[in-house]
Amino acid sequence: MVPIYALPDHEVVGALLPGRFDALMPVSKAIARIRDNPGLIPVAIEPVTGAANDVVGGKIAKGKVYWVDIGKHPYQDWQHLFTIERLAQASLIDTAFATSLEVLDVDDLIPDALIPSGFIFHTSRCGSTLLGKALARTPAHCVVNQGGPLQRGFWAAHTDDWRGTMTDDARTQKRFRNLVFALTRPRLGQEKFSFVKFISWNTLYLDFVAKAFPEVRGLFLFRDPVEVIASVIKETTAVLVAKNWRQASFLTGKSQAEIKKMSDAVYLAHCYNNYFKAIMKSSMANVSALDYRNLKPDTLGQVLDKGFAFNPGDDVIAEMCTQFRFHSKDDSDRSTFQSDDAIKQASIADEDKIQIERITLAQLQNLRAAPNTLFRVSECKAEGVAN
Repeated sequence: MVPIYALPDHEVVGALLPGRFDALMPVSKAIARIRDNPGLIPVAIEPVTGAANDVVGGKIAKGKVYWVDIGKHPYQDWQHLFTIERLAQASLIDTAFATSLEVLDVDDLIPDALIPSGFIFHTSRCGSTLLGKALARTPAHCVVNQGGPLQRGFWAAHTDDWRGTMTDDARTQKRFRNLVFALTRPRLGQEKFSFVKFISWNTLYLDFVAKAFPEVRGLFLFRDPVEVIASVIKETTAVLVAKNWRQASFLTGKSQAEIKKMSDAVYLAHCYNNYFKAIMKSSMANVSALDYRNLKPDTLGQVLDKGFAFNPGDDVIAEMCTQFRFHSKDDSDRSTFQSDDAIKQASIADEDKIQIERITLAQLQNLRAAPNTLFRVSECKAEGVAN
């Protein structure tokens, strides 16, 4: 069974709340509803794609934004969509409606918006969930872990399902800002800071995000792709599910014909190598990188300071560090964390390991030694010796 975080967001939410998003609420009416109800958040975007939506020809993307009122229920789950699933299954969502995407064109849609204190990018299975959940240990931090509309809907709508390139004009950037503000809006009365962890492949839109939020710092977490791929093959991701979709060419930089000939391991290696290239070539001056091996309780304060220019104080950091004792994907705090690097390395066949390293090793070494990498290794250590 494919986990819901690997599926298109509008399909997931539409199945959880069937029939609730069929009709569109007029934008004029929706604006007042959204502004007056802090619990209303966007949970998915249903894109309109095809010939009627010619992004390449300069027409603005069309589609629906799905809104639900989650009241003061905190984001407690390691995936944003799990929170929506939990509330929907418990019949705790009374208000749900759809608007056109044009509602995101409105100035000051979220009047009490929090400017994010940091964006988390990653390769997948590399400590990003750990960092997000550590930040969420205090109610003063609103943390969105892979928000539903950022999973796929926003990007699919604005690329015509990857028939065209991502537009980065002022209108699209405003839409993105409003979307993020609506996800991170204060709902509990205690939030002072907000953070957004993106889905892994959003790394390829790093420059777009930077233009939309030039004031926000980003941190890219990475890991040896052999270990990441071992984990992904064991339990799938949205990237692997997308292998047979048009989106896969964007993720890999390869043609559909080339992708069809690839094993899953080789396909994933090309995806992650593309992420590394995006980080190395990015014009985003305020993005740092971090090897997940250097995300530890005794480095967390430095990571927050150097990565986000964020200094929450020793007491808050100490509380955040309690997350390191637990498995980050167990929201009950019952499973203790145990390192499995060696197990993952051993689970990949030698032939696949050779292929993965052939595709990714050069960029991985460059990233480990890059000036913007925290706790970076020297050039000689980049040959394979851990710091």
